[in-house]
Amino acid sequence: MRRSGQFFSGLCALGATLLPDAGLAQEGGVLLTFGIENRLEINRNDSLSVPALGTEIGNVTLLSFGLVSQTALDRLTLDVTGGVIALNDDTGSNIDFGRTALTFGYRREVPAAVLDLSAEYRSDDVGSFGDDLAAVDATGTRSDLALSARLETGRTSVVGLAAGLAYDQTDFTNSSDPDLVDTNEWRADVAAVLRFSEIATGRVGLRYRQREEKDLGATTTDARTVFAGLDYAVSERADLSVELGYTDIETEEFGIIDRTRGPDVRLQLSYDMPVGTAFALLSVTTDADEGQRETFEIGRDLVTGRDTISARLGVTRGDRTGTDLIGALDWTRVLPDGSFGLSVARSVAYDTGDDVSVTASTFSLNWTKNISETSTILFDVAYEISDSPIERIEQISLDAGLTHRLTENWGLSSGVGYTVRRDADGRAESPSIFVSISRNFQIRP
Repeated sequence: MRRSGQFFSGLCALGATLLPDAGLAQEGGVLLTFGIENRLEINRNDSLSVPALGTEIGNVTLLSFGLVSQTALDRLTLDVTGGVIALNDDTGSNIDFGRTALTFGYRREVPAAVLDLSAEYRSDDVGSFGDDLAAVDATGTRSDLALSARLETGRTSVVGLAAGLAYDQTDFTNSSDPDLVDTNEWRADVAAVLRFSEIATGRVGLRYRQREEKDLGATTTDARTVFAGLDYAVSERADLSVELGYTDIETEEFGIIDRTRGPDVRLQLSYDMPVGTAFALLSVTTDADEGQRETFEIGRDLVTGRDTISARLGVTRGDRTGTDLIGALDWTRVLPDGSFGLSVARSVAYDTGDDVSVTASTFSLNWTKNISETSTILFDVAYEISDSPIERIEQISLDAGLTHRLTENWGLSSGVGYTVRRDADGRAESPSIFVSISRNFQIRP
């Protein structure tokens, strides 16, 4: 069942703040957290199909476990969630396992070295991920796996070493969309870190990326980048970061090998203002499908007594997409009894499947209000546009919710939502409602 990820995750976060002992993990030692939640969800035309489908009624039981272990040198975190979903729709009734998620993190830090390990896994409906507006109305199940390891040594020496290894995998099952293909990607990098002085640090290294797509052409991409960089403190308030690289990309599709070469450059100047930071960024990247892209941005980040603001504005030019305006604004204001947030963004990407430029524009407002010591209400509205030469997608979502702490460990959440979508298939709408009751408790062994 498709869900509004930003809204419902916001309700979960609000519920967590209403539960006691939320800050125990910061005290050190071992902390175990157990949770159980039962949800009743009712959606009409959940997949935003044209013509509209019927009503789905789901009863979801979620179990969760969390572990935090912290010492003076290291920190380990583990979170696991899984559920049993009983679903009734026009095709009948079925019971299945789903909404599985796992996150693992480990960090060990000493003065001379630091080690970071992480792992993430998530399996859910394709539309619930929300990172691709074009896939929101898709059906099927998506599973993501991400593994990474990073080691940095010699941090107190003149010469140090930094190395990283990462693996990402995405699989789709029971999906009829030909644009949703399974992929896996390896990434590795190694660099020598040269500390010339207290204000200047250099690095020389190599990056490697291999990506395999299980499409009709069995596309494989190998990319190698050599780079050299310098971080320099120009003054007490200004910092300059420069990285110059050269990329060599080899792509094989339908047995035909194509080669792309070009620069990989990043130049950033940051300046500490009386309040916050200002920056200017120039980047040049090379991609096998899109060619070369140049981007220039200026930005400002600041935190005042009640406001947190992050803004950037720039221009980008791609070999195949031309010149476009990009930017983003995020503003959060803390209110006496809640908070207010506004977000606006415009970005440009390249759709490799259709070989077209895609312009994405988003606008969202959210407001939370604590109506009592135990209850909080939340409202959220989001408007998204994905525009390309072959299809224009518009989607607006309206959501409202309530969280209430019943007892010290029990919580109640409820919400309603309404989504309208217009794309090449036509207009679709989907109302939804849910109510859930949950219990969380923590143990220190």
